[in-house]
Amino acid sequence: MSQTGKFFRARNVPRATLRRLRVIPSYFFLVWRWSMWLYAFIVIVFSQPSYIDTPAVNYKSMATLLLTITFIETLIVTLYAPVLQIVFPRLLSSASRQRKEQEQLERLHQQAEDDAEILPPFMQTRNHYWNIAIYSADVIICGLIMYYSGPFSNPPFGLGSPFYRYGMSTVFAAAAAFRYRGGLIAALGYDLFALLGMFVHAPGAVPYTPNAVDVVGSLIDTPILAILVAYLSNLLENYARSKRLERENARTQAALVHIGETLLKSTGDRQELLQRSIKPIQNGRFDRLTIVLIDLQQHEDAPVGVGTTQSNMITCTETALPSEQLPHDSESLLQKVLRSRQKFMSFEPLENEHSGIARLYLPLHKDGHIQLVLAAESIRMTPFRPQHEKFLTIAGTQLLVALENIRLAEQTVQLAADAERGRIARDIHDGIAQLTYMLSLQAETCEAQAQRIIEASEEDAELLAPLAERLGKMVTISKQALWETRNYMFSLKPLMSGTTTLTQMLSNQLREFQAISDLPTHLTVEGSDASYEEQRLRSRRYAQIGTTFFRIVQEALTNAYKHAHATRLDVYLRYQSDHIEVDICDNGRGLPTPASNDPQQAIEEPHILSGHGMGGMRERTTELGGDFSVLSPATGGTTIRASIPL
Repeated sequence: MSQTGKFFRARNVPRATLRRLRVIPSYFFLVWRWSMWLYAFIVIVFSQPSYIDTPAVNYKSMATLLLTITFIETLIVTLYAPVLQIVFPRLLSSASRQRKEQEQLERLHQQAEDDAEILPPFMQTRNHYWNIAIYSADVIICGLIMYYSGPFSNPPFGLGSPFYRYGMSTVFAAAAAFRYRGGLIAALGYDLFALLGMFVHAPGAVPYTPNAVDVVGSLIDTPILAILVAYLSNLLENYARSKRLERENARTQAALVHIGETLLKSTGDRQELLQRSIKPIQNGRFDRLTIVLIDLQQHEDAPVGVGTTQSNMITCTETALPSEQLPHDSESLLQKVLRSRQKFMSFEPLENEHSGIARLYLPLHKDGHIQLVLAAESIRMTPFRPQHEKFLTIAGTQLLVALENIRLAEQTVQLAADAERGRIARDIHDGIAQLTYMLSLQAETCEAQAQRIIEASEEDAELLAPLAERLGKMVTISKQALWETRNYMFSLKPLMSGTTTLTQMLSNQLREFQAISDLPTHLTVEGSDASYEEQRLRSRRYAQIGTTFFRIVQEALTNAYKHAHATRLDVYLRYQSDHIEVDICDNGRGLPTPASNDPQQAIEEPHILSGHGMGGMRERTTELGGDFSVLSPATGGTTIRASIPL
């Protein structure tokens, strides 16, 4: 390959179909303007003016001035044409910016292919009025050049000027940039200078009587050119848009297929799923992509955006730029999206005016709650377009489906575990519990019969007394075994299911405990759960609170029965507006005095039932954000208090 070919290829000459379509108007404009300037140069240099009044004006001076002005104007327009900056991206860079800025510009031009329309002949600014001023100035300059060069030929206005076709390029430029309206306005302005030369001859023009052919030829060409260029520009833009849309659809389908394959390979871990899927979503589309998964189970009872902290969010970020180029302030924007429950889109221009930071925060909802937020950020020349939002919506929906599959799989495992636990509980109830109950009854019957024999016969009393004592211990042990067996049953089967309330559950628990242990128990309820709304009563957190209170009461009753030597138990259940509180009080011997100064040792019990004693009750309470305390009232005994917020 020749050095020229390598030179152009190294500077990213537009070779793709879409790139060629985008720069066609710029190429045509530059070719037209330079060709017509060369044409005017040849006409002026090699033709002898026969229609100019030489005493009135210096022909050579005027021709040199006009050629110089048009050459400078054409050169400036060429240097600042978008097509030249694509072909020679480093040509206009200053020494202070050079490599770093131009690499960023090249990346932006590459990234903007999917967003930019047909490139205009002149470099446009972000200010619409500046653009109008630039194109208007070009019309005025070209019109004046045509006006003062009119006397060089016949007729001394309009098409008689050697710069007439040169000046028509300004109509070409306006029609390519602003379509029909801009092209026709520029043609009208250009024709006004032709009319000016027709009625007010330029300096040096000889007397001339206009005829219909010259007048029509000078006025009709530019409107026709404007209409034709605007029409062709619209065709090119529509075709380029269709090609761009076709390519975007192909890229989107390929990306979604890749995302789908990634989701199929994912495991049941949510964090791993996000890490595997974020790269295919971000790749080649966004400079930085953040996926935030909201754990609905932890804040489903709170308003959206309230109480949503890092503890109940899983965040994954994939970035292609360092933080100094793309500032990271996603936390505040994320909280704003969570509060408003609406997408957030913005574009902040950077200081160099070539680009800006485009942001798109897209929330995805499930059951009225925001479960997923996709935050895309890029340094771009334009804001994000609807196809970016559509792509994120489709990709996020696929991700939600995968997350829902994980949840359903976990729920299936949980249901299977609950079913198995229920089966074991039924087997214990129908087997071991029944046998233990029968053993307890038989032991009580034997003890009662031995007592009757002792009371009836003094001779046998001495022999049967040890037997009666052993039978009494057997009754106690059998009742304790029955109580613990029923505790295991309740630990296995679901607690707050169906329409069972917390009050009913604790009432049943205390009734059964009293029947087995023969210890008087009493439940006092302050307030009612009827004061809570239906949504809260059916929430998962309320069920967790009920289960926790049941386990705490169960543990406390077992401790009081086995270790406190209590003769009465009182349970107080209090429904408050923002929390629920339970007190379990006994009149037993109280807590043992610790041998050391460690207060934690005073409340630690041997491994009873749950395997954790007082520590297990404390852990159950604090897991739900509640408070747990063990009190020793002045009247004696022990009070266990647990308070859990709703």
